[in-house]
Amino acid sequence: MEKRQVGQKNSFDFQKALIIPRNVLIKQCTKNEIINNLFITDIGYYRKALNHYIKRNNGAEQHILIYCVEGKGNVEFHDTNYHAEAGNFIIIPKETAHTYQANPMLPWTIYWFHFSGTGADQLVASLQNYKAYAGFSEERNILFETIYNRLERGFSRENIIYANLCFHQYIAEVVYTDKYLINDKIMEPDKVEELIDFMRKNIEKMLSLKEMALAVYLSPSYLSAIFKKKTGTSPIDYFNQLKIQKTTQYLLFTNLRINEIAQKIGIKDPYYFSRLFSSIMGISPKQYRDNRFN
Repeated sequence: MEKRQVGQKNSFDFQKALIIPRNVLIKQCTKNEIINNLFITDIGYYRKALNHYIKRNNGAEQHILIYCVEGKGNVEFHDTNYHAEAGNFIIIPKETAHTYQANPMLPWTIYWFHFSGTGADQLVASLQNYKAYAGFSEERNILFETIYNRLERGFSRENIIYANLCFHQYIAEVVYTDKYLINDKIMEPDKVEELIDFMRKNIEKMLSLKEMALAVYLSPSYLSAIFKKKTGTSPIDYFNQLKIQKTTQYLLFTNLRINEIAQKIGIKDPYYFSRLFSSIMGISPKQYRDNRFN
């Protein structure tokens, strides 16, 4: 059962919404291998949405993204009440009973999407937090307008693909923000990203795990755990990948000898350097340079 209240007449200063017809979704989205892993089913924007209230006892068929850019609101699901204010986004998993409403004193302004697909399921399942801080971005708002305007021109194959490829960028910029919120407080900067910045600035050095951990004020064991969880690899292996990435640039754009390049990324043993490069890139440094213009 769904209970919906979207305000009395003129209670929204500005609103717009598009619901893509089911037959279009089947034909243009679920059967389209370019976008069928993650695609929009509904899209909208509500400005100062006084009296905005939605209750779905059985949830929605799709995942829901609500991005608040002004005012306040509340979203409740999984026995948790998420307080949303400017800069927050909240994702509600599909088929999850939920209620959400605008704050009566400071009604929210929100961009929202319903989205579906197997990739969407995996994305939502991977989230550590359903609520996070995405900040503000004029480019992101322009991207929303691009998506909306394209769909407003009709549901041709070209429009559907274009809009959904833009949505992939939009949701990536929102979901993969580095400032997550817990209990409405911004956590300290992402330690993994902080360490990656440290690695890049010290690419000419050979850093131990202990030195990396000291740089971000964490224990080596805890750093290894959170780093692998986020990147899928260990800090040392990631650092080596960055070194080889830098090596490829030297090979492509300079005439430095290979042993000189090795020293520039902190590796004194040319044989170890060659083995490391080959294990990551699949070919030797010399072969890579010889093929650079092929």
